[in-house]
Amino acid sequence: MPIGSKITRYLTFDPRLSPIYNNQTIGSGKVGGKARGLLFAQQILRQSNNPLFNRVTFPVSYFIATGVFDDFITQNQLQHIAESGRDFKQIEAAFMKGSFSPAVRNQLAALINHLPFPFTVRSSSLLEDNLRCSFAGKYLTTFVSNTGNYEDRLAALETAIKRVFASIYSPNAIEYRRKHNLHGDKMAVLIQQLAGKERGLYFYPEIAGVGFSKNYRRWSKEVNKEDGVIRLVFGLGTRCVGREYARTFSLTDLNLRPEGSNPWTVATYSQERFDVLSTVTNNIRVFNINHKLDIIKYHPCFHEYAQIYRAEDERIEDIGTQLPVLGPGDKVVLTFQNFVKSRSEFFRLVQTLMIALEEELGLPVDIEFTYEPEDKLFTLVQMRPLPSYEEYRAVQVPRNLPADNILLKGSRMLASGVLLGVTRLVYVDPYLYQQAEDKLSVAREVARLNRLLEGERYILVGPGRWGSTKAELGVPVNYNQISNAGLIVELGIRAANFVPELPYGTRFFHDLEVDNILYLSVSDTLSDNRFNSAWFRSRAAFAEPTGHPVVSIYSGIFNAYLDSERREGCVTTHN
Repeated sequence: MPIGSKITRYLTFDPRLSPIYNNQTIGSGKVGGKARGLLFAQQILRQSNNPLFNRVTFPVSYFIATGVFDDFITQNQLQHIAESGRDFKQIEAAFMKGSFSPAVRNQLAALINHLPFPFTVRSSSLLEDNLRCSFAGKYLTTFVSNTGNYEDRLAALETAIKRVFASIYSPNAIEYRRKHNLHGDKMAVLIQQLAGKERGLYFYPEIAGVGFSKNYRRWSKEVNKEDGVIRLVFGLGTRCVGREYARTFSLTDLNLRPEGSNPWTVATYSQERFDVLSTVTNNIRVFNINHKLDIIKYHPCFHEYAQIYRAEDERIEDIGTQLPVLGPGDKVVLTFQNFVKSRSEFFRLVQTLMIALEEELGLPVDIEFTYEPEDKLFTLVQMRPLPSYEEYRAVQVPRNLPADNILLKGSRMLASGVLLGVTRLVYVDPYLYQQAEDKLSVAREVARLNRLLEGERYILVGPGRWGSTKAELGVPVNYNQISNAGLIVELGIRAANFVPELPYGTRFFHDLEVDNILYLSVSDTLSDNRFNSAWFRSRAAFAEPTGHPVVSIYSGIFNAYLDSERREGCVTTHN
């Protein structure tokens, strides 16, 4: 079947024809993008003769169609406040006060009896079907532990649905739709069993991951685009899609790390913090594995993905079945190194699954999944189309430039590209940022400048990870607060603990791709990288003042050249 007709097959796929639709859907209308992708994937695997797919399970799922959203808005007279431009907290509060119709509430009351497990309530809006734009992370997904009496459980379900409804009017969602000239979205909801197990007071999957059937942004010449890429984390998959450390695998060569093989670098770029759902407080708890080593008793396979970093001689060693003895500076890190050696069948399943889904869809795919290694239980949580991005462009990085004219030089980037004649460079001083008491105020100033410079394609330079959830690791902006940049640069400064993390497989990555924003990482631990801090200091007095002493705007003529094939990139000036 030609590729075009396969895409048409997906776009014209009617979820109502799924055997589970009628008994598991509340309301009329459409069930949205996430639900469509999930039901389409179920149909593909149900019709497949591949015995490997007998090991793929799907979470129990229920759907709330867009008609419920429409009726909720109308019956509670929310249209005016939703479009009033008020603070989002006021809008969300108005939604929380709203009530469902008696018919819908009765159906939700019946539904809660079929949900004896923790579950997620996920957005599934109509625009999440869009093949051009990534709505990943723009709307809300919330977790419900589903504990307590019947009334408490029903109230938690209703609250979660209302919050997902309200998220269609969040500032990030509104700005994203405005920027991409998208209109007319409506919200459906996908209620899914949370894949995982109860372990003590917490519920979580042992391993969660995302996969992409095409790897458009290769970090090495040895990586084959056609083989795909996956990211794995311990615990809930919330750490997999955000700007957090995860193990990234090219399915071309599972041992080829984006960060290289130096023990300190591997330890630095490996996961330590993980997320779980508390069955007591019904919220997400975040732990550092080094402060929660007692959970090893719940994980017989822990040694497959955890190792010990020994600081004294900078080496990594395998972990045993007992609690490890840690010396000064030592730590447990989740490297997934031995998982590669012991779980070849897992990687074969993921790759085969993505190939099959891409073949039937006619487009590359993006999947979310969980895995219980002890039971060899693979759960496919989500499948959606992955837009095809522009292939690498041939870029000639200038040679023999005067050293003073090279402001930034890096060897790690996501894509090739050129920016010429840029007149503004927004700079967050890494040393002043480290000392700043109110780091959120830095994020607010960057957001203000991003609005001011809309249409200019400026260069944005700052310490650590843009969009980090921990302000000490980087400026905690939302993507839409930096979305007008043409190039985003992350400075790695070891002494200040600013360590960039190439965002393969994250929502941040998707947004950069869709908006054609270049990315460059510059690290002082790499000999071929350069951060010309002297240039920034010498011209600080001439920089344009902003509303914050940590943030400056440099004017001039700046050029950026990024060649991902040769792994070299630079930002230059003639000033």
